[in-house]
Amino acid sequence: MHTIPQILRTTGIRYQDYSRAPNQGVFLTMACQLLGSYRSLTRFRIGRSEYAGWHAHHIVQKSDLARLGIASQFPVYEEQICVLIPRMGHEDRINRILNDQSPHGLIVNALELRGAYRHAYEMLGNYCGGGEMPIREELMKIVSAVFRSAGV
Repeated sequence: MHTIPQILRTTGIRYQDYSRAPNQGVFLTMACQLLGSYRSLTRFRIGRSEYAGWHAHHIVQKSDLARLGIASQFPVYEEQICVLIPRMGHEDRINRILNDQSPHGLIVNALELRGAYRHAYEMLGNYCGGGEMPIREELMKIVSAVFRSAGV
Protein backbone atom coordinates (compact mmCIF):
# COMPACT_ATOMS: atom_id res chain seq x y z
CA MET A 1 0.00 0.00 0.00
CA HIS A 2 1.48 3.35 -1.07
CA THR A 3 0.78 6.02 1.55
CA ILE A 4 1.00 9.79 1.09
CA PRO A 5 4.26 10.15 3.06
CA GLN A 6 5.81 7.30 1.06
CA ILE A 7 4.80 8.90 -2.23
CA LEU A 8 6.06 12.34 -1.17
CA ARG A 9 9.40 10.94 -0.03
CA THR A 10 9.99 9.34 -3.41
CA THR A 11 9.30 12.59 -5.28
CA GLY A 12 11.98 14.70 -3.64
CA ILE A 13 9.38 17.44 -3.10
CA ARG A 14 10.17 19.50 -0.02
CA TYR A 15 7.18 19.77 2.30
CA GLN A 16 6.27 20.26 5.92
CA ASP A 17 3.28 19.92 8.21
CA TYR A 18 1.04 22.92 7.53
CA SER A 19 1.29 25.12 10.63
CA ARG A 20 -2.40 26.07 10.46
CA ALA A 21 -3.34 22.38 10.64
CA PRO A 22 -0.66 20.68 12.74
CA ASN A 23 -0.86 16.89 12.93
CA GLN A 24 -3.95 16.84 10.71
CA GLY A 25 -2.30 15.30 7.65
CA VAL A 26 -2.16 18.57 5.70
CA PHE A 27 1.22 19.39 4.17
CA LEU A 28 2.58 22.61 2.65
CA THR A 29 5.01 22.27 -0.25
CA MET A 30 7.71 24.68 -1.41
CA ALA A 31 5.36 25.75 -4.22
CA CYS A 32 2.75 26.70 -1.59
CA GLN A 33 0.43 23.81 -2.40
CA LEU A 34 -1.61 22.10 0.30
CA LEU A 35 -1.45 18.32 0.00
CA GLY A 36 -3.06 15.55 2.00
CA SER A 37 -5.68 12.87 1.76
CA TYR A 38 -9.14 13.67 0.44
CA ARG A 39 -10.45 13.21 3.97
CA SER A 40 -7.87 15.45 5.68
CA LEU A 41 -8.17 18.27 3.13
CA THR A 42 -11.97 18.17 3.23
CA ARG A 43 -11.93 18.39 7.04
CA PHE A 44 -9.32 21.18 6.96
CA ARG A 45 -11.40 23.26 4.53
CA ILE A 46 -14.56 23.22 6.65
CA GLY A 47 -15.10 26.52 8.46
CA ARG A 48 -12.20 28.28 6.71
CA SER A 49 -13.65 31.08 4.63
CA GLU A 50 -10.41 31.51 2.67
CA TYR A 51 -10.92 28.01 1.22
CA ALA A 52 -14.68 28.20 0.70
CA GLY A 53 -15.47 26.53 -2.60
CA TRP A 54 -12.05 24.89 -2.93
CA HIS A 55 -11.87 21.18 -3.75
CA ALA A 56 -9.63 18.32 -2.74
CA HIS A 57 -8.49 17.05 -6.15
CA HIS A 58 -7.08 13.53 -6.47
CA ILE A 59 -3.73 14.13 -8.16
CA VAL A 60 -4.15 10.78 -9.91
CA GLN A 61 -7.80 9.92 -10.35
CA LYS A 62 -9.21 6.72 -8.90
CA SER A 63 -10.53 5.69 -12.32
CA ASP A 64 -7.03 6.00 -13.81
CA LEU A 65 -5.53 3.84 -11.07
CA ALA A 66 -8.17 1.24 -11.95
CA ARG A 67 -7.55 1.52 -15.71
CA LEU A 68 -3.86 0.89 -15.11
CA GLY A 69 -4.68 -2.08 -12.92
CA ILE A 70 -2.96 -0.62 -9.85
CA ALA A 71 -5.86 0.61 -7.70
CA SER A 72 -5.38 -2.19 -5.16
CA GLN A 73 -1.88 -0.88 -4.40
CA PHE A 74 -3.26 2.41 -3.01
CA PRO A 75 -5.42 3.35 -0.05
CA VAL A 76 -9.18 3.81 -0.36
CA TYR A 77 -10.45 6.89 -2.21
CA GLU A 78 -10.74 9.05 0.94
CA GLU A 79 -7.08 8.40 1.86
CA GLN A 80 -5.45 8.93 -1.54
CA ILE A 81 -3.16 11.90 -2.19
CA CYS A 82 -4.92 15.13 -3.13
CA VAL A 83 -4.16 18.80 -3.60
CA LEU A 84 -6.47 21.61 -2.45
CA ILE A 85 -7.36 23.80 -5.43
CA PRO A 86 -10.04 26.34 -6.37
CA ARG A 87 -13.28 24.86 -7.74
CA MET A 88 -12.79 26.44 -11.17
CA GLY A 89 -9.32 24.96 -11.49
CA HIS A 90 -10.72 21.57 -10.59
CA GLU A 91 -13.96 21.41 -12.53
CA ASP A 92 -13.38 23.84 -15.37
CA ARG A 93 -9.77 23.02 -16.15
CA ILE A 94 -8.33 19.78 -14.79
CA ASN A 95 -11.38 17.52 -14.96
CA ARG A 96 -12.45 18.90 -18.34
CA ILE A 97 -9.00 18.37 -19.86
CA LEU A 98 -8.55 14.89 -18.35
CA ASN A 99 -11.99 13.83 -19.56
CA ASP A 100 -11.32 15.24 -23.04
CA GLN A 101 -7.85 13.74 -23.42
CA SER A 102 -8.47 10.45 -21.65
CA PRO A 103 -12.20 9.67 -21.65
CA HIS A 104 -13.44 7.00 -19.27
CA GLY A 105 -13.98 3.63 -20.87
CA LEU A 106 -10.96 3.86 -23.15
CA ILE A 107 -7.98 1.59 -22.70
CA VAL A 108 -4.93 3.74 -22.06
CA ASN A 109 -1.36 3.24 -20.99
CA ALA A 110 0.70 5.11 -18.41
CA LEU A 111 2.51 7.20 -21.06
CA GLU A 112 -0.77 8.45 -22.53
CA LEU A 113 -2.12 9.24 -19.08
CA ARG A 114 1.05 11.13 -18.11
CA GLY A 115 0.56 13.31 -21.17
CA ALA A 116 -3.05 14.02 -20.24
CA TYR A 117 -2.08 14.93 -16.67
CA ARG A 118 0.79 17.14 -17.90
CA HIS A 119 -1.58 19.05 -20.16
CA ALA A 120 -4.20 19.41 -17.41
CA TYR A 121 -1.68 20.67 -14.88
CA GLU A 122 -0.26 23.15 -17.41
CA MET A 123 -3.70 24.78 -17.40
CA LEU A 124 -3.90 25.09 -13.61
CA GLY A 125 -1.69 28.17 -13.51
CA ASN A 126 -0.32 29.92 -10.43
CA TYR A 127 -3.38 29.32 -8.28
CA CYS A 128 -1.57 29.47 -4.90
CA GLY A 129 1.25 31.93 -5.52
CA GLY A 130 4.03 29.34 -5.66
CA GLY A 131 4.79 29.86 -9.35
CA GLU A 132 3.21 28.18 -12.33
CA MET A 133 6.24 26.01 -13.17
CA PRO A 134 7.00 24.83 -9.60
CA ILE A 135 3.32 23.96 -9.07
CA ARG A 136 3.22 21.92 -12.27
CA GLU A 137 6.54 20.23 -11.49
CA GLU A 138 5.37 19.14 -8.04
CA LEU A 139 2.12 17.71 -9.37
CA MET A 140 3.85 15.85 -12.19
CA LYS A 141 6.45 14.45 -9.78
CA ILE A 142 3.57 13.02 -7.77
CA VAL A 143 1.91 11.58 -10.90
CA SER A 144 5.22 9.97 -11.90
CA ALA A 145 5.84 8.67 -8.38
CA VAL A 146 2.38 7.08 -8.21
CA PHE A 147 2.86 5.36 -11.57
CA ARG A 148 6.46 4.36 -10.79
CA SER A 149 5.71 3.07 -7.30
CA ALA A 150 3.11 0.79 -8.82
CA GLY A 151 5.50 -0.43 -11.49
CA VAL A 152 3.93 1.26 -14.51
